[in-house]
Amino acid sequence: MATVTFDHVTKRFGDVVAVNDLSLEVRDEEFLVLVGPSGCGKTTALRMIAGLEEQTSGDIRIGDRVVNDVPPKDRDIAMVFQNYALYPHMNVYDNLAFGLKLRGTPRVEIDRRVAEAGEMLGIGHLMKRKPKELSGGQRQRVAVGRAIVREPAVFLMDEPLSNLDAALRIDTRAQLQKLHQRIRRTTVYVTHDQVEAMTMGDRIAVMRDGLLQQLDTPQVLHDAPANLFVAGFIGSPAMNFFPAKVVGTVDAPIADAGFFSAPVKGVAGRALGRDVVVGIRPEDIEDLSTVAQNGHLPVDGRVEVVEFLGNEFQLHLKAEGAEKTFIARVSTKTQTQPGAAIRVGFDLRKMHVFDRKSEEALR
Repeated sequence: MATVTFDHVTKRFGDVVAVNDLSLEVRDEEFLVLVGPSGCGKTTALRMIAGLEEQTSGDIRIGDRVVNDVPPKDRDIAMVFQNYALYPHMNVYDNLAFGLKLRGTPRVEIDRRVAEAGEMLGIGHLMKRKPKELSGGQRQRVAVGRAIVREPAVFLMDEPLSNLDAALRIDTRAQLQKLHQRIRRTTVYVTHDQVEAMTMGDRIAVMRDGLLQQLDTPQVLHDAPANLFVAGFIGSPAMNFFPAKVVGTVDAPIADAGFFSAPVKGVAGRALGRDVVVGIRPEDIEDLSTVAQNGHLPVDGRVEVVEFLGNEFQLHLKAEGAEKTFIARVSTKTQTQPGAAIRVGFDLRKMHVFDRKSEEALR
Protein backbone atom coordinates (compact mmCIF):
# COMPACT_ATOMS: atom_id res chain seq x y z
CA MET A 1 0.00 0.00 0.00
CA ALA A 2 1.21 3.53 -0.72
CA THR A 3 0.41 7.19 -1.09
CA VAL A 4 1.21 9.14 -4.27
CA THR A 5 2.42 12.72 -3.88
CA PHE A 6 2.97 15.52 -6.40
CA ASP A 7 5.19 18.17 -4.86
CA HIS A 8 5.14 21.32 -7.04
CA VAL A 9 5.41 19.27 -10.23
CA THR A 10 5.62 21.03 -13.59
CA LYS A 11 5.86 19.45 -17.04
CA ARG A 12 6.72 21.43 -20.16
CA PHE A 13 6.75 20.32 -23.76
CA GLY A 14 8.82 23.08 -25.35
CA ASP A 15 6.89 26.30 -24.71
CA VAL A 16 3.73 24.44 -23.70
CA VAL A 17 3.10 23.95 -19.98
CA ALA A 18 1.12 20.70 -19.75
CA VAL A 19 1.12 20.52 -15.92
CA ASN A 20 1.69 23.67 -13.91
CA ASP A 21 3.01 23.50 -10.33
CA LEU A 22 0.80 20.56 -9.33
CA SER A 23 0.73 19.69 -5.62
CA LEU A 24 -1.60 16.99 -4.30
CA GLU A 25 -1.51 13.76 -2.32
CA VAL A 26 -3.39 10.59 -3.17
CA ARG A 27 -4.12 8.86 0.12
CA ASP A 28 -3.35 5.23 0.85
CA GLU A 29 -6.07 2.94 -0.61
CA GLU A 30 -7.88 5.95 -2.08
CA PHE A 31 -9.60 5.98 -5.48
CA LEU A 32 -8.69 9.42 -6.81
CA VAL A 33 -10.01 10.63 -10.16
CA LEU A 34 -8.22 13.21 -12.31
CA VAL A 35 -10.87 14.85 -14.48
CA GLY A 36 -10.98 17.71 -16.94
CA PRO A 37 -11.35 18.53 -20.63
CA SER A 38 -8.94 17.30 -23.30
CA GLY A 39 -5.55 18.96 -22.97
CA CYS A 40 -5.90 19.83 -19.26
CA GLY A 41 -2.84 17.77 -18.24
CA LYS A 42 -4.53 14.85 -16.49
CA THR A 43 -2.99 12.08 -18.64
CA THR A 44 0.42 13.75 -18.51
CA ALA A 45 0.17 13.75 -14.70
CA LEU A 46 -0.70 10.04 -14.74
CA ARG A 47 2.18 9.22 -17.10
CA MET A 48 4.60 11.05 -14.80
CA ILE A 49 3.55 8.79 -11.92
CA ALA A 50 4.22 5.80 -14.16
CA GLY A 51 7.60 7.14 -15.25
CA LEU A 52 6.55 7.34 -18.91
CA GLU A 53 7.07 11.11 -18.83
CA GLU A 54 9.79 12.93 -16.90
CA GLN A 55 8.71 16.01 -14.98
CA THR A 56 10.46 19.29 -15.74
CA SER A 57 10.59 20.27 -12.07
CA GLY A 58 9.25 19.13 -8.71
CA ASP A 59 9.16 15.74 -7.00
CA ILE A 60 6.90 12.70 -7.29
CA ARG A 61 6.78 10.30 -4.36
CA ILE A 62 5.25 6.85 -4.09
CA GLY A 63 5.05 6.15 -0.40
CA ASP A 64 8.09 7.81 1.17
CA ARG A 65 10.30 7.24 -1.88
CA VAL A 66 11.06 9.97 -4.40
CA VAL A 67 10.74 8.23 -7.78
CA ASN A 68 11.95 11.01 -10.10
CA ASP A 69 14.83 8.86 -11.39
CA VAL A 70 13.32 5.42 -10.76
CA PRO A 71 12.53 3.48 -13.98
CA PRO A 72 8.87 2.48 -14.55
CA LYS A 73 9.49 -1.22 -13.87
CA ASP A 74 10.78 -0.44 -10.38
CA ARG A 75 8.01 1.92 -9.26
CA ASP A 76 5.64 -0.84 -8.06
CA ILE A 77 2.79 0.45 -10.24
CA ALA A 78 0.54 -1.17 -12.85
CA MET A 79 -1.18 0.78 -15.61
CA VAL A 80 -4.34 0.16 -17.62
CA PHE A 81 -4.23 1.99 -20.94
CA GLN A 82 -7.07 3.50 -22.96
CA ASN A 83 -6.54 1.11 -25.89
CA TYR A 84 -6.00 -1.96 -23.60
CA ALA A 85 -2.61 -2.74 -25.30
CA LEU A 86 -3.13 -6.53 -25.33
CA TYR A 87 -0.78 -8.80 -27.25
CA PRO A 88 -2.88 -9.99 -30.23
CA HIS A 89 -0.95 -13.26 -30.74
CA MET A 90 -1.32 -14.35 -27.10
CA ASN A 91 -4.38 -15.86 -25.47
CA VAL A 92 -5.92 -14.36 -22.34
CA TYR A 93 -3.87 -16.51 -19.96
CA ASP A 94 -0.59 -15.52 -21.61
CA ASN A 95 -1.56 -11.84 -21.69
CA LEU A 96 -2.22 -11.98 -17.95
CA ALA A 97 0.89 -13.98 -17.17
CA PHE A 98 3.40 -12.28 -19.49
CA GLY A 99 4.63 -9.60 -17.07
CA LEU A 100 5.02 -12.12 -14.27
CA LYS A 101 7.04 -14.44 -16.51
CA LEU A 102 9.41 -11.59 -17.37
CA ARG A 103 10.01 -11.07 -13.64
CA GLY A 104 10.83 -14.73 -13.13
CA THR A 105 7.78 -15.43 -10.96
CA PRO A 106 7.41 -19.17 -10.23
CA ARG A 107 4.84 -20.98 -12.40
CA VAL A 108 2.73 -22.03 -9.41
CA GLU A 109 2.48 -18.41 -8.26
CA ILE A 110 1.60 -17.25 -11.79
CA ASP A 111 -1.19 -19.82 -12.01
CA ARG A 112 -2.55 -18.71 -8.64
CA ARG A 113 -2.59 -15.01 -9.48
CA VAL A 114 -4.06 -15.52 -12.95
CA ALA A 115 -6.79 -17.79 -11.58
CA GLU A 116 -7.66 -15.27 -8.86
CA ALA A 117 -7.83 -12.40 -11.34
CA GLY A 118 -9.92 -14.50 -13.72
CA GLU A 119 -12.42 -15.33 -11.00
CA MET A 120 -12.52 -11.76 -9.72
CA LEU A 121 -13.24 -10.32 -13.17
CA GLY A 122 -15.41 -13.11 -14.54
CA ILE A 123 -13.02 -14.02 -17.34
CA GLY A 124 -11.88 -17.44 -16.10
CA HIS A 125 -13.69 -19.15 -18.99
CA LEU A 126 -11.90 -16.99 -21.58
CA MET A 127 -8.32 -18.04 -20.84
CA LYS A 128 -7.74 -19.80 -24.18
CA ARG A 129 -9.19 -17.04 -26.37
CA LYS A 130 -7.20 -14.47 -28.33
CA PRO A 131 -8.04 -10.73 -28.02
CA LYS A 132 -9.74 -10.72 -31.45
CA GLU A 133 -12.24 -13.28 -30.10
CA LEU A 134 -13.27 -11.02 -27.20
CA SER A 135 -15.80 -8.20 -26.92
CA GLY A 136 -14.69 -4.71 -25.95
CA GLY A 137 -15.82 -5.23 -22.37
CA GLN A 138 -13.95 -8.54 -22.13
CA ARG A 139 -10.75 -6.98 -23.50
CA GLN A 140 -11.06 -4.20 -20.95
CA ARG A 141 -11.34 -6.75 -18.13
CA VAL A 142 -8.28 -8.60 -19.40
CA ALA A 143 -6.35 -5.32 -19.37
CA VAL A 144 -7.44 -4.71 -15.77
CA GLY A 145 -6.60 -8.31 -14.89
CA ARG A 146 -3.09 -7.89 -16.24
CA ALA A 147 -2.64 -5.04 -13.78
CA ILE A 148 -4.19 -6.96 -10.88
CA VAL A 149 -1.86 -9.98 -11.19
CA ARG A 150 1.10 -7.67 -10.65
CA GLU A 151 -0.24 -6.95 -7.12
CA PRO A 152 1.24 -3.45 -7.27
CA ALA A 153 1.11 -0.73 -4.62
CA VAL A 154 -0.58 1.68 -7.05
CA PHE A 155 -3.00 1.23 -9.96
CA LEU A 156 -3.02 3.80 -12.76
CA MET A 157 -5.97 3.86 -15.18
CA ASP A 158 -6.03 6.07 -18.28
CA GLU A 159 -9.64 6.38 -19.53
CA PRO A 160 -10.13 2.59 -19.58
CA LEU A 161 -13.86 2.81 -20.38
CA SER A 162 -13.74 5.30 -23.25
CA ASN A 163 -13.92 2.63 -25.97
CA LEU A 164 -17.04 0.96 -24.56
CA ASP A 165 -20.64 1.69 -25.49
CA ALA A 166 -22.85 3.57 -23.01
CA ALA A 167 -24.59 0.58 -21.41
CA LEU A 168 -21.35 -1.40 -21.04
CA ARG A 169 -19.60 1.63 -19.54
CA ILE A 170 -22.18 1.80 -16.75
CA ASP A 171 -21.84 -1.93 -16.02
CA THR A 172 -18.03 -1.90 -16.13
CA ARG A 173 -17.92 1.24 -13.99
CA ALA A 174 -19.77 -0.65 -11.25
CA GLN A 175 -17.41 -3.62 -11.64
CA LEU A 176 -14.36 -1.40 -11.17
CA GLN A 177 -15.88 0.11 -8.03
CA LYS A 178 -16.53 -3.34 -6.57
CA LEU A 179 -13.03 -4.41 -7.56
CA HIS A 180 -11.51 -1.46 -5.71
CA GLN A 181 -13.56 -2.22 -2.60
CA ARG A 182 -12.22 -5.76 -2.71
CA ILE A 183 -8.52 -5.22 -3.37
CA ARG A 184 -8.14 -1.78 -1.67
CA ARG A 185 -5.17 -0.53 -3.68
CA THR A 186 -4.31 3.13 -4.16
CA THR A 187 -5.79 4.02 -7.57
CA VAL A 188 -5.40 7.08 -9.79
CA TYR A 189 -8.02 7.14 -12.54
CA VAL A 190 -8.09 9.57 -15.47
CA THR A 191 -11.27 10.49 -17.33
CA HIS A 192 -12.85 13.42 -19.16
CA ASP A 193 -16.32 12.16 -18.18
CA GLN A 194 -17.54 14.01 -15.10
CA VAL A 195 -20.30 11.43 -14.50
CA GLU A 196 -17.64 8.72 -14.28
CA ALA A 197 -15.65 10.89 -11.90
CA MET A 198 -18.62 11.65 -9.65
CA THR A 199 -19.76 8.04 -9.37
CA MET A 200 -16.35 6.41 -8.90
CA GLY A 201 -14.02 8.74 -7.04
CA ASP A 202 -13.44 8.94 -3.29
CA ARG A 203 -12.06 12.37 -4.18
CA ILE A 204 -11.82 14.19 -7.49
CA ALA A 205 -9.08 16.51 -8.76
CA VAL A 206 -10.48 18.87 -11.39
CA MET A 207 -7.86 20.21 -13.82
CA ARG A 208 -7.87 22.91 -16.46
CA ASP A 209 -4.98 24.11 -18.63
CA GLY A 210 -2.48 22.24 -16.47
CA LEU A 211 -3.70 23.81 -13.23
CA LEU A 212 -5.47 22.07 -10.37
CA GLN A 213 -8.81 23.85 -9.91
CA GLN A 214 -10.23 21.96 -6.91
CA LEU A 215 -9.59 18.72 -5.04
CA ASP A 216 -12.39 17.37 -2.88
CA THR A 217 -15.15 14.79 -2.53
CA PRO A 218 -17.86 14.55 -5.22
CA GLN A 219 -20.41 16.02 -2.80
CA VAL A 220 -18.32 19.11 -2.04
CA LEU A 221 -17.48 19.69 -5.71
CA HIS A 222 -21.19 19.56 -6.52
CA ASP A 223 -22.43 21.64 -3.59
CA ALA A 224 -19.55 24.10 -3.14
CA PRO A 225 -17.55 24.55 -6.38
CA ALA A 226 -14.49 26.74 -5.89
CA ASN A 227 -14.86 28.61 -9.16
CA LEU A 228 -16.93 29.09 -12.29
CA PHE A 229 -15.11 26.37 -14.23
CA VAL A 230 -15.69 23.65 -11.63
CA ALA A 231 -19.33 24.74 -11.25
CA GLY A 232 -19.91 24.40 -15.00
CA PHE A 233 -17.91 21.21 -15.45
CA ILE A 234 -19.38 19.20 -12.58
CA GLY A 235 -23.05 18.31 -12.90
CA SER A 236 -25.26 17.12 -15.75
CA PRO A 237 -26.89 19.12 -17.21
CA ALA A 238 -24.45 21.91 -16.44
CA MET A 239 -25.20 24.69 -13.97
CA ASN A 240 -27.13 27.68 -15.32
CA PHE A 241 -25.22 30.99 -15.19
CA PHE A 242 -26.62 34.54 -15.20
CA PRO A 243 -24.55 37.78 -15.23
CA ALA A 244 -25.59 40.08 -12.38
CA LYS A 245 -24.48 42.97 -10.19
CA VAL A 246 -24.50 43.04 -6.40
CA VAL A 247 -26.65 45.97 -5.20
CA GLY A 248 -28.57 46.79 -2.03
CA THR A 249 -26.81 47.37 1.28
CA VAL A 250 -23.95 45.82 3.21
CA ASP A 251 -26.45 44.07 5.47
CA ALA A 252 -28.81 43.05 2.65
CA PRO A 253 -26.91 42.51 -0.62
CA ILE A 254 -28.93 41.56 -3.69
CA ALA A 255 -27.78 40.02 -6.99
CA ASP A 256 -29.61 41.90 -9.74
CA ALA A 257 -29.65 39.90 -12.99
CA GLY A 258 -32.23 42.09 -14.70
CA PHE A 259 -35.04 39.58 -14.98
CA PHE A 260 -34.66 38.56 -11.32
CA SER A 261 -33.19 39.96 -8.11
CA ALA A 262 -32.07 37.49 -5.45
CA PRO A 263 -30.84 38.08 -1.89
CA VAL A 264 -27.30 36.78 -1.49
CA LYS A 265 -26.60 37.01 2.25
CA GLY A 266 -23.67 34.62 2.13
CA VAL A 267 -21.78 37.00 -0.14
CA ALA A 268 -21.98 39.81 2.44
CA GLY A 269 -21.20 43.46 1.85
CA ARG A 270 -17.70 42.91 0.51
CA ALA A 271 -19.18 42.20 -2.93
CA LEU A 272 -21.34 45.31 -3.03
CA GLY A 273 -21.15 46.96 -6.44
CA ARG A 274 -19.26 44.04 -7.94
CA ASP A 275 -20.09 42.33 -11.24
CA VAL A 276 -20.86 38.69 -10.50
CA VAL A 277 -22.24 35.53 -12.06
CA VAL A 278 -25.15 33.82 -10.32
CA GLY A 279 -25.35 30.06 -10.78
CA ILE A 280 -28.11 27.58 -10.09
CA ARG A 281 -28.29 23.92 -11.00
CA PRO A 282 -31.20 22.66 -13.15
CA GLU A 283 -32.33 20.31 -10.35
CA ASP A 284 -32.66 23.32 -8.01
CA ILE A 285 -35.32 24.92 -10.21
CA GLU A 286 -38.89 23.81 -9.49
CA ASP A 287 -42.20 24.13 -11.30
CA LEU A 288 -44.17 26.29 -8.85
CA SER A 289 -47.44 24.74 -9.97
CA THR A 290 -46.32 21.44 -8.39
CA VAL A 291 -44.43 22.61 -5.26
CA ALA A 292 -44.82 25.25 -2.58
CA GLN A 293 -43.11 28.58 -3.24
CA ASN A 294 -41.44 28.68 0.20
CA GLY A 295 -37.72 29.39 -0.19
CA HIS A 296 -38.01 29.81 -3.97
CA LEU A 297 -37.58 32.94 -6.07
CA PRO A 298 -40.37 33.00 -8.70
CA VAL A 299 -39.29 33.46 -12.33
CA ASP A 300 -41.66 33.60 -15.30
CA GLY A 301 -40.49 32.00 -18.51
CA ARG A 302 -41.56 30.42 -21.75
CA VAL A 303 -40.87 26.80 -22.67
CA GLU A 304 -38.70 26.39 -25.78
CA VAL A 305 -37.85 22.68 -25.61
CA VAL A 306 -39.24 19.76 -23.58
CA GLU A 307 -37.00 16.72 -23.15
CA PHE A 308 -38.68 13.64 -21.67
CA LEU A 309 -36.24 11.42 -19.74
CA GLY A 310 -38.66 8.90 -18.27
CA ASN A 311 -38.58 10.02 -14.64
CA GLU A 312 -38.30 13.76 -15.32
CA PHE A 313 -38.55 16.56 -17.86
CA GLN A 314 -35.68 18.80 -18.83
CA LEU A 315 -37.20 22.12 -19.82
CA HIS A 316 -35.28 24.68 -21.86
CA LEU A 317 -36.73 28.01 -20.75
CA LYS A 318 -36.39 31.63 -21.84
CA ALA A 319 -37.30 34.46 -19.49
CA GLU A 320 -38.04 37.94 -20.73
CA GLY A 321 -34.90 40.02 -20.35
CA ALA A 322 -32.59 37.00 -20.04
CA GLU A 323 -29.61 36.80 -22.39
CA LYS A 324 -30.01 33.08 -23.05
CA THR A 325 -32.10 30.05 -22.23
CA PHE A 326 -31.69 28.08 -19.02
CA ILE A 327 -32.54 24.48 -18.09
CA ALA A 328 -34.83 23.20 -15.35
CA ARG A 329 -35.17 19.56 -14.28
CA VAL A 330 -38.74 19.04 -13.14
CA SER A 331 -40.96 16.09 -12.31
CA THR A 332 -43.30 14.50 -14.82
CA LYS A 333 -46.18 16.08 -12.88
CA THR A 334 -45.47 19.21 -14.88
CA GLN A 335 -47.95 19.66 -17.72
CA THR A 336 -46.42 21.83 -20.42
CA GLN A 337 -45.33 22.02 -24.05
CA PRO A 338 -43.10 24.21 -26.26
CA GLY A 339 -44.42 27.75 -26.40
CA ALA A 340 -46.28 27.54 -23.08
CA ALA A 341 -45.75 30.03 -20.26
CA ILE A 342 -44.52 28.64 -16.95
CA ARG A 343 -43.58 29.98 -13.54
CA VAL A 344 -40.58 28.29 -11.95
CA GLY A 345 -38.83 28.84 -8.66
CA PHE A 346 -35.08 29.18 -8.05
CA ASP A 347 -34.14 27.59 -4.72
CA LEU A 348 -32.50 30.50 -2.88
CA ARG A 349 -30.60 28.10 -0.60
CA LYS A 350 -28.86 26.52 -3.58
CA MET A 351 -27.71 29.64 -5.42
CA HIS A 352 -24.01 30.18 -6.13
CA VAL A 353 -22.31 33.53 -6.69
CA PHE A 354 -18.98 33.97 -8.50
CA ASP A 355 -16.85 37.05 -9.09
CA ARG A 356 -17.13 37.79 -12.81
CA LYS A 357 -13.50 38.89 -13.15
CA SER A 358 -11.63 36.29 -11.08
CA GLU A 359 -14.32 33.59 -11.54
CA GLU A 360 -13.77 32.57 -7.90
CA ALA A 361 -16.73 31.63 -5.70
CA LEU A 362 -17.90 34.32 -3.29
CA ARG A 363 -18.87 32.81 0.04
